[in-house]
Amino acid sequence: MRIQQVLLTVIATVSLLGSPLATMADDGGPPPQPGKEFCKENPGKCAEARARHREFCQSNPDKCEQMKDKRAERREFCKANPEKCKEQREQLQAKRAELEAKCKADPSRCEEMKDQARKKVQDWMGGPPPPPPPSPPAAPPAK
Repeated sequence: MRIQQVLLTVIATVSLLGSPLATMADDGGPPPQPGKEFCKENPGKCAEARARHREFCQSNPDKCEQMKDKRAERREFCKANPEKCKEQREQLQAKRAELEAKCKADPSRCEEMKDQARKKVQDWMGGPPPPPPPSPPAAPPAK
């Protein structure tokens, strides 16, 4: 019973979040982010990440508002300067590809870089993320 409730919640959330994206796609909006495919394949993890984000925003409304403002500024910049925005996006993708190549060449160094990046984000956010909630106890089989 509990699993059905969770699945319904996840499906409803995905459909609600997906409907504005479908209308944006008709307007020639930005291409879908790689994370969207991951969320389709791992809805539980995405729901968990959304919950952590909501919790973070509740405990740090000023930082959350600051992030929203930066996203809005970037969106406006890209509307005003589509070529410059495209160029910057391509540079970022090239840098990401370069980092992936370095990670394949030296996985231990890659883990060090990831740990440093995680620490930097945690420091910025005000501490490590909360531990995941304990899984609910298994329900006895229905008779």
